[in-house]
Amino acid sequence: MSGTFLAALRSPCCCCCCCCFCCRPSSLLPTADAFAASQSSTRTVAAKAKDDGTAKPSNKPRQQKRIKPVPYIATTSTIEHGRALSQYLKRGDRVLELGTQLDASTTIIRKAVGDGGSAVFVDVKRSDTNSGRSGQGSRNPEMFLQSNDNCGGNKSEYIELDHFAQWRTILDDNVETPFDVLVLDATAMLGNDLELTSLSVVNEFVDDTSRRGRRPRAVIVKSKSISSLSRRLIHAQRLFDGTVVRDFSSRSRDGKPYIIAGVGVEEYRRTIPHVVQEADVCLEVGCFSGTTTRIVHDAAKLGYCIGVDIGSRIIARAKQEHPDMHFAIGDAWKTLDMLRIKRNVESSSDRVLEGYDVVYADIGGLSGPDGTLESLSLLDALGYGLEPRCIVIKSRCMKRLASSLRAYSDVWEKRRGQNDEKS
Repeated sequence: MSGTFLAALRSPCCCCCCCCFCCRPSSLLPTADAFAASQSSTRTVAAKAKDDGTAKPSNKPRQQKRIKPVPYIATTSTIEHGRALSQYLKRGDRVLELGTQLDASTTIIRKAVGDGGSAVFVDVKRSDTNSGRSGQGSRNPEMFLQSNDNCGGNKSEYIELDHFAQWRTILDDNVETPFDVLVLDATAMLGNDLELTSLSVVNEFVDDTSRRGRRPRAVIVKSKSISSLSRRLIHAQRLFDGTVVRDFSSRSRDGKPYIIAGVGVEEYRRTIPHVVQEADVCLEVGCFSGTTTRIVHDAAKLGYCIGVDIGSRIIARAKQEHPDMHFAIGDAWKTLDMLRIKRNVESSSDRVLEGYDVVYADIGGLSGPDGTLESLSLLDALGYGLEPRCIVIKSRCMKRLASSLRAYSDVWEKRRGQNDEKS
């Protein structure tokens, strides 16, 4: 990484006061020995004050204990789903299964929680003739729940809801005994593999259960779309430390863009050497004064980067600070406008229809802890409309989602690798 690029990531010292070390003459700076002696003296005085009770209470806020994120395990097939249930469920667990089919998965749940556990199996009422699901599950709840004597003496309950939205009543009815694990079959419960609705259910379950004082241990979701997202959504820090390795020279294997989520300007810009290639055509939505746009533009040596923001004054300032670059007023949600802006820059009409290679997004309101569904909606719009191979978003809520989401296929491969090493 070049010195110029590193310098751009950090804010240079611009103070002119005498308290800044970088502004003092070298003769006024303390020597290493003097500095060490002063630190030792300070520690001695502090220790004495602590012993005799004269120490003043610190005004510094205590660091909050880091809470481990609840894992969202995404499976794609019945076999994967069964393996995940066997791996994550424990004896004594209370499990809520939404979209139950009263089939092999249900049996695994009942066996896993054992005598001291319990499970609530929930589905939506439907007619066999309209749903096309008459061959799935036993469709005879009483016979199923009474037939398996080898599942132990756990308490199992089957509930049919008139409407999907009524699933929240299950949480209200179990206030005193919250659930440890949520199992969701998105397609079975919703009638289709609806990514945003499924994640909304998951987030609401975790938030509601946590408020009741019992943070859930895991969520297991059978959903191809969420499994795809879990493989494409990358926590920025895991990219930097090498925990996650991806080839960003092309789109993911399912044809959708990779998504890198970071927090803060430094993380946002540190992704540039990992993502941007020399001939890339890039876009930054929410460019503000254009500093990051400039860094991306310089990294794409044979390509370029266009900066877009919704404010006319902001764009005027960006043009003034970077007169040799392209900036335009635009709304990130209007992806067709993003292509029109590119058409005004491109000299070749052939490349206008190619979209962008990399998109950077720093949108107000989406960079904080809230707005997960809105962020995902924007990412979908940018992905489908502009077809980039990678999107980098500055968003705390997306980084949190990246901390929780795990494709079970990755978990299974890692587990197999560990077992092979032991053997």
